[in-house]
Amino acid sequence: MTVTFIQLFFAKTCFMASTLVVASLCLSGQAAVASDKPWDFDNNIYRKPLHESIENGGGNQELLNKKIQWDVCSDMAPSTDRMAFTVKVVKESQSSLDELRELFEDEWPTDVGDFEDDINRKKIELAFEMAELTNDDETSDESIVTQAAWDWCIAQDPKHFEGF
Repeated sequence: MTVTFIQLFFAKTCFMASTLVVASLCLSGQAAVASDKPWDFDNNIYRKPLHESIENGGGNQELLNKKIQWDVCSDMAPSTDRMAFTVKVVKESQSSLDELRELFEDEWPTDVGDFEDDINRKKIELAFEMAELTNDDETSDESIVTQAAWDWCIAQDPKHFEGF
């Protein structure tokens, strides 16, 4: 079955809308109260030690890389869950998953030539592999897709995050 431009536009619009809703809830402070999940922005265990190191006149590249890694992984994890949910919705509507993959690769390029390619590639891979495990009744914080993305990302070498 071929996918029309309108179906692709709808899929991309739904994905972007869900991303905007999540972002606006987080920014407005109306999101779930104090998540104990590591991908919650405020749970970055490296932020305070890095700040203290800088205040004391020190600079610690390894600590900076770990702080950046935590922040990148905090974005990647719930984003991957929303991507997986989008894959599930498109699959259920019997639309073309190949075209959705192309849209994802346009939004999250995998051919730039840096470590971000690996992150984007993994997001897309997990979204397609774990789409059936998403549930529209749960938040990204509760999702095993979010947990899988977090686990992969945080296990990477912090040196890869230098320069993000």
